[in-house]
This record gives sequence, structure tokens and C-alpha cells, in this order.
Amino acid sequence: MGSTCATCGRREYILREVKNRKDSLGSPTRLQPTGPSQPSTKNQIENQSKRIRVKGIKTHKFSHHPSPSIEGITEASHAEIIDKPKTEEDIKMILTAFNNHFILRSLDEDSKFIIANDMRFYTIGPREIIFEQDKPGLCFYVLATGRLEVTINGQRKNLISPGTGFGEYALIDNRARSATVTTLEKCTLWVVDRISFKEAVKRVNDMNHLENKSFIDSVPLFNTLTSQQKEALLAGLNTQKWHSGQRIVKEGDVGDLFYIIKEGLVSCSQNGIEIRQMSKGDFFGEQSLLYGSPRTATCTAISEVKLISIGSNSLIDVLGSSLQQILYRNTLRIACERSPVLRALSKEQKESIFDCMKVNTFQPGSVIVARGTHKGQRLWIVLRGAIRGPVGAIEKFGCIGDEFLDHPSEGEYMIDYLAEVESDVADISRVSIENCIGGNFNKVTIYNEALSVLKQVHLLRGLSPEKFISLTQALKVMHYSDRDAIVTQNNPGNSFFLIKSGKVNVFKDGVKLRTITKNDYFGERSVLFNDFRTATVIADGQVSCWVLEKDDFLSLIDEEIRQNLIERIELQDDTITLNDLIPIKQLGKGVFGNVFLVGHITTHRLYALKSVSREKIEQWQIQTNLMLERQILLQVDHTMILKLVKTFKDTSRIYFLMEFVQGLDLFDVLIELQLVSDADAKYYIGALVVILEHLHERDILYRDLKPENIMVDHEGYPKLIDFGTSKIINGRTYTTVGTPHYMAPEIILGSGYTFSADWWSLGIILYEFIYGRVPFGEDEDDAHAIYEKILEHKIIYPTNIDPNLAAKPLIQQLLNKNPAARTGGSVDKLKAHKWFANFNWDRLLSRQLKMPYIPKLRSLHNEIEVAFSSMKPLESLIREEESKEEVDFCIWNSMPPPEDWDSEF
Repeated sequence: MGSTCATCGRREYILREVKNRKDSLGSPTRLQPTGPSQPSTKNQIENQSKRIRVKGIKTHKFSHHPSPSIEGITEASHAEIIDKPKTEEDIKMILTAFNNHFILRSLDEDSKFIIANDMRFYTIGPREIIFEQDKPGLCFYVLATGRLEVTINGQRKNLISPGTGFGEYALIDNRARSATVTTLEKCTLWVVDRISFKEAVKRVNDMNHLENKSFIDSVPLFNTLTSQQKEALLAGLNTQKWHSGQRIVKEGDVGDLFYIIKEGLVSCSQNGIEIRQMSKGDFFGEQSLLYGSPRTATCTAISEVKLISIGSNSLIDVLGSSLQQILYRNTLRIACERSPVLRALSKEQKESIFDCMKVNTFQPGSVIVARGTHKGQRLWIVLRGAIRGPVGAIEKFGCIGDEFLDHPSEGEYMIDYLAEVESDVADISRVSIENCIGGNFNKVTIYNEALSVLKQVHLLRGLSPEKFISLTQALKVMHYSDRDAIVTQNNPGNSFFLIKSGKVNVFKDGVKLRTITKNDYFGERSVLFNDFRTATVIADGQVSCWVLEKDDFLSLIDEEIRQNLIERIELQDDTITLNDLIPIKQLGKGVFGNVFLVGHITTHRLYALKSVSREKIEQWQIQTNLMLERQILLQVDHTMILKLVKTFKDTSRIYFLMEFVQGLDLFDVLIELQLVSDADAKYYIGALVVILEHLHERDILYRDLKPENIMVDHEGYPKLIDFGTSKIINGRTYTTVGTPHYMAPEIILGSGYTFSADWWSLGIILYEFIYGRVPFGEDEDDAHAIYEKILEHKIIYPTNIDPNLAAKPLIQQLLNKNPAARTGGSVDKLKAHKWFANFNWDRLLSRQLKMPYIPKLRSLHNEIEVAFSSMKPLESLIREEESKEEVDFCIWNSMPPPEDWDSEF
């Protein structure tokens, strides 16, 4: 099958195919794997090969322009734009036209109204062209008066009459028009261009999001929710409108909806008597939401009222548990953070304790902690109410007994602790706590500090939590006096040191290089290599270190993991220069640059080198894209994500030096496998879950997850490549980008999206694994037809495959139209889904699982030998390949780059 470059994601013949495609930015025609129910046939593969997936054209933000010309595209160029106020009839006609078009009818009512209100009035004479076939699209039109002719290849196909909308696909991207539209007589039209449309949708969604967030922040019930949980809650809200006199809830009825008033007045009555009136920002129904209890009052609209509401089922979808459980869990977390003793526990240890705690409700005057109870044997945390102790009330978030857990005493509590009001208290015994955390409380918390430092050591990243815990147990604490030599240059090294307290000075050949202090480490190469010490380390004052002996380390780590760690640390060589690299062959040719297999002149280690000419950078205006790609790649360090080694620059080009991955992309692997079993799908999906988790924790949104962007390396492990469309986000983003079959509905609508868009793409891939096809637009070549299928959201499961497949519920969860519901509340909840039962996440991270397929790769030995014998200059090979390119002018990014954009390359 040949070798494949991780940086461009396709084999060589496919990369050339990509270059020649004008409607695609990297997604060539491909064969589709068949489902698990039956083997593929030649006819099936031929039929499936008809589907072409094209990557969405990226749209950019522009300020509103008075003329109908954007991105170099002009439509209705002979039209006169008139500042005409819209009548009620105009608005009604426009909104009616919207409902006949899938993009517009999928918007909320507020967005529709704002867009209708923003549309401009065009008047244009007879026999004038509105837009032409095969030209990029710009605007959506609603014909107000006159008649229009639609022609395809010069043949009349249709007439457009007043009240009809047309050209909606241009609201998504600038793909070519499928027909020419010409006026038959003088016409008037209402028009909105793509940029104005997207800005309007963004404006409405931002406004609603901020307003709803302020409402949520103002409700005391939600005070303990984290910002992430509040964002999920916002995604689950529904907007409802009520007319004056309508009853919203009835006293005595059982309901589970909670309401916040956005607009209008609501009357609250009991037994027919009004007890109060509520207005904007007020809320009701919290008891029903928490406990499902009957309504205690009747609420009636006394004006036009707009409410936002959420139900208990929606809360479970987006938060993963009932609101009461979420609130109590968050209260426990906050209490632990406030306790100096409990704060020393790891997140996993705390969550394990929370799982074992029991919650009891105490009436006023009840005894919580009885006089004479031994200290240090139990922990209590107040979830609601107040407890009277020896020095005043202990309220919500307060702990009892935490200060004795690390140093249990023989003492007893001298007084009773009583509930002052009805109170909820969680409690757990010391024995249960130590069972949860895996050992003596004092010893575990001491080593937690060492564990947190160990996880920062590059060479140890990728080890399982079990291995880390074993390493901490092998650590020894050593103390050094001022000026003690901890290690000496040129001596053998057998120990790795983590500084627990104090600071040390590092000398090489008698010259001081640097000072390092608490939580820094040194001697890491000694546990992997038989190197002599490369420097001397001297204590500067009193120093304590955790010390890990090489023999202890090797007894815990098998040879396979050791080799993986060695390979990883070798990728951290930042001393490499361009002059150290020998070209071996070209691996791929993309739209913006070329990728070459290169070798280090002395170590012979192989790398992939991507070169992008400054000529193309200027012509395509991709400076900002390159800066962002570099920033993202430098942030990620994961064994299943392509590793950036270093970037270079010269007067001709920008270069990215990356690890070289031999393998196949996942799509080709699926074809090789023919049938994807449930277990096989679980391995690959599990790997993608931990990859996305790593990215999202660093605020990186991938945005183009698909099998073509996932390499399967020489050991069968997936590795994510191609970060050209990724973005670092803080909040929501609106850019339309991705590959149509894998794009989430919210990306298509332009309504704003976050990391949940990546989870939708994962759901598409899981469906594809199980059923051998994508769920939306499988047989469609046109991106807009695919978008329409996605927004229709009709998921059809093949009837020839078991309808009770274990993966089906997870597919439905990931493909939920509500973005916040896709993880089931969090990534931890997603990983705990029953489909992943008994899946070993730790062994996956440490690359100890047997993967479904090991690519059969041809040897590169001869090519490498020839390259190192000829020592051909790298520059000559790059120039040779660049001379074969046809450079097309296209502005990819409208924003001017910073003057010093390449300063860090």
C-alpha cells in the first residue's frame, strides 16, 4: 500500500488528485467501506465510489458593504439599491419565502425577523442578469415584483414569480451557481448577502446567549454550577411565548419545567387569590424541577410573555444527572477546594469519595455528630442548611472532621453538632475514604504532589494512571545540604530527580547554566538511556528531592513502553537546523505546500518536512493560518496526535518539521478491514475520544474530524493529523468550515458552535464504522444537498443490520441536535457510556491494546540509502517540485497579517 505522510493524510497518487480539484480543499473521491452485516461486492464499491466529499469553503467576516460585491464576487451589478422602509406586508412575504428554504426555515423566529429586516431593496430593469451559472454565489433573493427566467446551459428551466425566494445556498458559501437567473421585465427584489446574513445570525445568537446567561447567573439555584455546566444548561433552554390570559402552570399539577421570564408579566395565585406578580428576570417552578413535586401555585400570563424553560429530562441530557445530584456534587467539590486537607486529594480520588458518600436529611434539632464520637474516623459535609458547632454555625460547603483525616487523634467530640434548620449532610467513614483513594490518607496525599509533578515530565506523558501511581510508590525522598553535589558531570547516571523543596544550580564545564526550583526535574534521560551526566547539579541551600532509581523505573515499564518513550523524547530535539536534513523523497503535494521525507544527516532519524513558499503565502494571504497552525501544534503533546518538532524560515519559505508516520489513513484501513466489528469500532472511537479530550482541554476545536484525517501508524494506532482548519476558541465561533458529510447542524446554520461540533463528527464516524455509510447525504455529491439532509436530521438505520446493536444509543447521543447533550454531561460521562463497558482506557493511552489492523508497509531502506549516498541538497528538491506547480491567485484570508507574523518561526 506504500507509505503515507502524516502531515497531508493521503497517499501520493491521491494527493496529486487533490491538487487538481478546484472545488475541494483536500477531500478526494474515495471508496466507502461496507457495513458489518455482509461483505462488499464490486457493484457496491463502484456505487459507493460515486460519492465525493468536498471540504467546506471557509468564509470570513467582512464589514457591511453598501454595494453587492464581496470577496471579489458581484451579482445583480446593474441593480439600483433603494433605501425603502419595509411594510408589514413586505415582512410577511419575506418570512413566507424563508419557510420554503431549508437553511432559513431552520432558524429561530428572532433570527428570521432580524434577517428579513436587514434585507435591502433592489430595483433592476428587463433582460438584466441577477447571477450567472458557474459563477460563485453571493446573495439570497426574494422577488417582490416582476418575473425572472431560470436557464441552465442556455435552456429555460423555470420562471420565478413574486413572493419566491431563490439562491439560498450562497448564504453558506461561495460555491458556483447551478443556473443563470435573468429578469424578463423590470423587477424589484429583497436581497441579503452572505456576510450580512451570517453577521445577523451571529448578532441574534450572541444577544440571546448573553441575555440567557445573565438570567442563569441571577438564579440562586444555579449558583454552584460550573461555567461549563452553565453553558450546557444554556444549550438546553427552550423559548416559549404566551398570550395574555393563558395559564402557564396550574396549582396541584405535577410538572418538571422550570421557567425564567424574559419579557412580560406573570400573575402567581393560590386558591384563586393573586399572591404576587412576576416580571423580567423572575423565575418559578424550581421545586418541580428538583423534586417533581406538584405545583404550589397557578401562574398566568397577564401580558404577552416570553419565557425560557428547561425540564428535568433536558437537564439529564446535557448535564448527565438530575439537577439535585449535580448541585450536591458541585457543593461537595467546592467544599473540598475550601478544605486545606481535602484539597490535597486528586480529582479522581475526590470523585471516588463522592460516589461513596451518603446524603441524609436532618430536621431542626437533630444530632449530626454525637458527643463522644472519635475524631478522625468520619467526614461530614453540609450540602444544605446549617449545623450548630462549638464555634458558631457550619453552613453550606462546611466540613466537619476533615482536619483530623491526615493526623487522626485519640480525642473525642465534646459536644453534639445539631441541625439548626432542615439540613442535608453527606458523610463517609475514614475506612471508606482510604478504600476509595487506595491507601493511607496521609501517605496518599504526600505522593499526590509528586504525582502531579511526574505528569509534567515529557518523557512520561502517555503512561497510564496505574503506571503513574506505581511510580510514585517507588519514589524515595532524599535531603541535601547547601552546596552538596547531587549529580556530577561525566559520571554514570542511574537516577531521576524531582525537586520537592529548595533550589539547585546547574553547571556545565564549570559554567553556571541555570537555576531550577520546586517542581522542576533533572536527570530524566538517565532512566531511559545509558548516558553519562551532561551537567553538574549543586544544592543552593537546603534541598529535598523525590528520587526515582532507574532499576525501579524499568521494573515498572516494559520494553515496548520504554521504546515508545524513547521515540517520544527524541522528537524533542530542538537543535536541528535545515542544514542537518537530507531529502529522501516527496511525500505529498497539497494546495498550499509540499511535504518531503527527510533524514537527519548524523542520526538518520526520519522526519516529515512541510514547506510553504512565501510566494503562495502572499498570494493566498494565509499568514494568520500558518501562525495558528504553529500555535496549536506546539500546544499538543499526545502519542496519538502528530508531533511538531520545530519550525524554520528563510527568505523563500516557511517550514514545519514533524514526526514521520508510516501508515495508512483510517479510510483506507476501513476498506482493508471490509467488515468493522463492534470491538474494532470501539478501539478507534475510544482513541478519538481521548484525542478530542486532549484538544478540548487546551481550547482547541478540531473542526474536520473524518477518517481521511486519521492516520493508522505502523503499530495500528490512530494518529490525528492536519490541523489546517483547527482553531483555539474561548466561547463560540461562527466560521463555516469542515467537510460537509461530517459537519454539525449548528456549523451549517451559522448559529455559533463550540467543541460539541467535534462530537457530532465523531458520531458520524461511528455510524460509518457500524453501517458502512454516512447517515446524511450518502448518495449526494452536492454539498448543499448534504446540508439539507443534515438539517432534516432523519437518521435511518439499515434494516439488514441488527436494530439492537450496542453502539446505536451512543450514535443517537452523539448525533443529538442539541449540542450540549452529545457527551451526556461531560467527557467522563461519555467514557462511562455502557457501550464502553470494560474498555481499558489506561491500556489505550499507554499503547498496550492490540489494535484491529496493522498496515502492511513497504520498506524505505533502498530510498534512504540512495538519499544518504547522493546527499542531494534539500533546496534543490524543493525548487524542483515548486517549478512544476501552477500558482492560482486566490485570497484565502481577507484580514491583513501582522507585519512580524513570521517572527517566531
